[in-house]
Amino acid sequence: MSELFINLKNELKNEDFIERDFSVPFDSLDLPEEYSSKEKDVKVHMFIFKEKDGYLVSLSIKSDIQRECDRCLEPFNMDLEGTSNIFLSKKKLKGGELHEDDLIARYLEDEEKFNVSELLREEILVQTPMKALCDENCQGICPVCGANKNENPCDCEKKLKREMSPFAKLQTLLERKK
Repeated sequence: MSELFINLKNELKNEDFIERDFSVPFDSLDLPEEYSSKEKDVKVHMFIFKEKDGYLVSLSIKSDIQRECDRCLEPFNMDLEGTSNIFLSKKKLKGGELHEDDLIARYLEDEEKFNVSELLREEILVQTPMKALCDENCQGICPVCGANKNENPCDCEKKLKREMSPFAKLQTLLERKK
């Protein structure tokens, strides 16, 4: 993993903020193996504002992720776009109650060696939905015959429900009567 670092102390010595646009190779972010991308790069737009007790980072990312649908198991390409605001605190958070502002705060260990790659990696993981769907209306796989119901709709479940119904015995009695 080739990491990208910024020396915040030097970059913001004479400025109140910096703005950067850059791309980071997707496979350099050390993401889990189920993450891959056709675009090969993550496009990043970053603002860093100097604050009294740290830095406010506004991070916008754009890329895509190759995922497998959690319902039908078909591979699909998912767009990944998002903006996050993170406060990098020079002060360690003390024990006790957390406030709402503390939820977007991170402790900045080294102002002279801020790891942008690690921040990008975390943001991609956070912005990726836990349940990946190829389509909001994906029908999934039939639990009876195993067919992809988006491509081959079947009525196996209905038949199974009818057979397992407590009223199924009545059907057999009706058939005997005929």
